[in-house]
Amino acid sequence: MDTLRKDLRYALRTLLNAPAFTVVAVLTLALGIGVNTAMFSVVNAVLLRPLPFPQPDRLMSLTTMNWRHGAPGPNAISYPDFLDYRSGNRSFQNIASYYDSDLALTGHGEAVMLRGQIVASGLLKVLGVQPALGRDFLPEDDEAGHHVAILSHTAWQARFQGDLSVVGKSVTLGGKPYTVIGIMPEGFQFPVRSQATDVWVTMARDFDIDKPGDKPVGAQRGAHFMSAIGRLKPGVTREQAESDMTAIARALAVQYPNSNTYNKSVRVEGYLTHLVGDTRTPLTILLAAVGFVLLIACANVANLVMTRSSGRSREMAVRAALGATRGRIVRQLITESMVLATSGAFLGALLAEWGVSAMVKLYPQNLPRAEQVGMDGRVLLFTVALAIFTAILFGLMPALQASRTDVNEAMREGGRGSIGDAKHTRVRSVLVIAETALGVMLLIGAGLLIRSLNRLSRVDLGFNPSHLLTANFDLSQTRYNGDKMDLFVTELLGKLRAIPGVMAVGGTQQLPLSNDDWGISFDIVERRLPPSQQPSAGFYTVTTDFFQALQIPLLQGRLFDERDNREGNPVMIVNREFASKFFPNENPIGKLIEIGAGEGKARERWKTREVVGVVGDIRSSDLDQAPRAAYFVPQSQLMWGPPTLILRTAGDPNSVAPQVRKIIAAMDPDAPVYDIKTMEDYLALDLGRARFQTVLLGLFAGIALLLTAIGLYGVIAYGVAQRTHEIGVRMALGASRSDVLRMVVNRGLLLTLAGVGAGVLGAVALARFIQSLLYQTPPRDPLTYTVVCVSLSIVALLASYIPAMRATRIDPMVALRYE
Repeated sequence: MDTLRKDLRYALRTLLNAPAFTVVAVLTLALGIGVNTAMFSVVNAVLLRPLPFPQPDRLMSLTTMNWRHGAPGPNAISYPDFLDYRSGNRSFQNIASYYDSDLALTGHGEAVMLRGQIVASGLLKVLGVQPALGRDFLPEDDEAGHHVAILSHTAWQARFQGDLSVVGKSVTLGGKPYTVIGIMPEGFQFPVRSQATDVWVTMARDFDIDKPGDKPVGAQRGAHFMSAIGRLKPGVTREQAESDMTAIARALAVQYPNSNTYNKSVRVEGYLTHLVGDTRTPLTILLAAVGFVLLIACANVANLVMTRSSGRSREMAVRAALGATRGRIVRQLITESMVLATSGAFLGALLAEWGVSAMVKLYPQNLPRAEQVGMDGRVLLFTVALAIFTAILFGLMPALQASRTDVNEAMREGGRGSIGDAKHTRVRSVLVIAETALGVMLLIGAGLLIRSLNRLSRVDLGFNPSHLLTANFDLSQTRYNGDKMDLFVTELLGKLRAIPGVMAVGGTQQLPLSNDDWGISFDIVERRLPPSQQPSAGFYTVTTDFFQALQIPLLQGRLFDERDNREGNPVMIVNREFASKFFPNENPIGKLIEIGAGEGKARERWKTREVVGVVGDIRSSDLDQAPRAAYFVPQSQLMWGPPTLILRTAGDPNSVAPQVRKIIAAMDPDAPVYDIKTMEDYLALDLGRARFQTVLLGLFAGIALLLTAIGLYGVIAYGVAQRTHEIGVRMALGASRSDVLRMVVNRGLLLTLAGVGAGVLGAVALARFIQSLLYQTPPRDPLTYTVVCVSLSIVALLASYIPAMRATRIDPMVALRYE
């Protein structure tokens, strides 16, 4: 320990005596360690941290796979299918279903919307948790008429001020009385996502019949809208469970061909894997990118240490002459590296603390477990390990080189020691080539993402998203039947149109870009197909002025108007993709189509519809996916619930939001207004992940470019210093300043070209890993590669030019006397 203390004191004294070197080295390491720590904080919270449930590795997500198009695609589960999976499997202790459904809370001050989940009664048993107050759901709570609810701790505090007596009392949710039976523990969240759930109610809600003649949603085998989660039995593997569930799916496909023909398998995967989904790939790529930044930083600091060591050859020789062994010298130099790395790690951790919050703000709202991102014990341990790793990485080679000092050569007056010889110059050159190659790879990756984001942001949406305000509201279905709701919506739209600055008002239950993507089957009357073979398409219920509000072009026929009300003829409008796919080379106007949706007793009347118009294609979600076939029906003729309002304004759309709230509150104080956003907010959310990836990789590439330029500058400047005598001789023999300039710059360009060549080869080899993040941009895009290579060469030229100009100012007489 005494020896270690001496080494530390000597290292600190030595580094303080070289403040410029120490500051540059610490800042370089702080950048490399800081971005790595910040990125690891995100990866740790999203991908690595176990779920907050007992034995989380036993929790599995279950997804029905639909084979309609030849290849399996994920599909939601219907409640009857879920019951068969739960009762027929041999792999799970229990299975539970769940799906999103917001519920209006009224009767407790201002009406508000609560984020709700409709769940099967066994959910909490599957998760292995219990309410902090009250009781869990019981199996009988799934039966019709059993209206019970469990509140989250946050909702209990915010809406009921933490009143203990609320358990056992009745509250009004969605216009119906629910008995509060429990309060969940603080911090509990399910589903695990960025937006926390406020209330859980049981499947009994889906057995309520709101309209005479309706079939309860919970009894419809063809209604696929639920997710499922299960806990494996001890000793059962994921593969065994998947095989077990797939056997049940195949049996159901035979037993219920009309609804289950194509649902031939079930995918079973860890719930955490399911949760992070396609977030894993971009985060892993970004973590690898910051690893490249750290390697570049280490190469830079290694070059700095080696350059500085050239001036310490006499010191090393004296220590060796006084009896210091090679191991003792290496240990001293590694101690100095550890001090540098520790200082860089400390500063990097501070930088990471700021960087983590910036990353979370930059990522769109749908980052799983975003609230858990932060500096915890695991992240700090990672930072410490990173500091040790970097100290060894950048310090070992210079230490070994310095320990090989030739004592006799170093002690000779004028001797420059072994550090400055050609061999060590080659080592520094190799380091510069390596960091240039890594920088090129990062720059190419960033360039490809920039090109991809540019194309994605300019994709044709099929409508104009500017100057559009959207707002949701809820009406109690116990007080509003289809006719009353239709009258309310019609009156509301009229009042909204009268707001100054509002140019058009429309509405839909399936808002484009909101991921509220519905698909419902249909049958063409003139060429009917069996139910199991009927195609499906995107489905929208829209108000009369929906197309005008979004400025969706009419291509053929007419748009909806006043005649398309509840007493009018059943009609529909299709998009261009629908017309070309299902009516190629024929006119779709006037065709009769039966849709697999209706309302109440009038279901049969509304089932067969006449096509009256064709409109342009719109993108409903996933901007990187081509628009799919879709059809639209008048909301008046299929009043399933209040629509999302869409207002086109002449000015700032947010300016009319208070008036929207005021008008709805005046018409019905128990109708909560929520999720008021502009359409550009939705567009930004859809572009958010691509922008996050692009900005971060661009930032990392910029840091890499800066460090590469500094590293190249350092090597060229050191080379000029080492060749001062040679340059003086050349100039004394008649070499011009331009000759010297060319000689030095050529050295820099040679190193750059070698690094660029290696970087291009590396980028080509790794291109397939980034391909999934790109939109309409080939991973080997020639333009991107060319721009990156030219840009980096220009930066390298500038980095070489400064020491080259310094070399041209050398006085030959002074140079000839050099050493």
